[in-house]
Amino acid sequence: MLQAAVHANSLEHVITHFNAVGLEPLVFKGWSLARLYARPGLRPYGDVDVLVDVSEEPAARALLATLSAESRAFVDLDMRVLRRFLPDRQFPELRERSSAEMVGSARFRVLAPEDHLRLVCLHQLDHGGWRPLWLCDVAAFLESLPEGFRWELCLAGNPHLSDAVVALISLAAELLDARLPPGTPLMSVPGWFRRATLRAWAGGLQAPPDSLLELHRLGWRRAAAAVRARWPDPLTSTLHLRAPLRGVPRPVLQVAEAARRGAHFLRRVWRENRARGEPIDGAHGKEGRTE
Repeated sequence: MLQAAVHANSLEHVITHFNAVGLEPLVFKGWSLARLYARPGLRPYGDVDVLVDVSEEPAARALLATLSAESRAFVDLDMRVLRRFLPDRQFPELRERSSAEMVGSARFRVLAPEDHLRLVCLHQLDHGGWRPLWLCDVAAFLESLPEGFRWELCLAGNPHLSDAVVALISLAAELLDARLPPGTPLMSVPGWFRRATLRAWAGGLQAPPDSLLELHRLGWRRAAAAVRARWPDPLTSTLHLRAPLRGVPRPVLQVAEAARRGAHFLRRVWRENRARGEPIDGAHGKEGRTE
């Protein structure tokens, strides 16, 4: 509860700086979710997630550069949130549907509940669902839906992503006994979906593996461990490939996702080597290969 009070003060402090340069950012996750719980302190969070229009990003970045290191660490200006978690939404429509909020003298906006619930569900799938608290967020969200909540808006967009949202809602009802309002869409949760979630909970947050850019220095054992640690899980593979929840074996999707990530990694290495004027294989000229 003390941490929640401190974070509320930090939120006001940071957002007033945004307001001073004419910005009212969208605030999501973290603070927006914590207020859905029965009392302060039940839902811990470590920072405040904010989003601005792409045209406002330079001003927001310049502002953050003027803040203290502590304040900068408290703000996550996540300009990738739409591409990662809401690829079928556009910023103008999110802002139009959002509502104004204030903490003290700080002015900001929060996502419409239909958009926010979709984001909360897809966010945890993007991260492999390893944190049980994230499913608690879904349950708390469902138990506090406002009157007039529009399921057709929440589930509008890519149908496979919408099915994943319904699967998480159904899992929250199954595992957490969430009290669902009338009209909540449900499905029979696929067995692999449930198993992958429980397996992610058992594994928890894993330490970052060794960088693949250093494979040649790690030795076979550490290099193999670094590759194995990056093997995609069924939940993220399904989300990133926009795949259906049924009809396709998950190992096939995991192999496809591994190939997609591998191609992305090779493109990144190619661009970085090209920027440095090095050969694509990362060697440093004829002398470097001789050594």
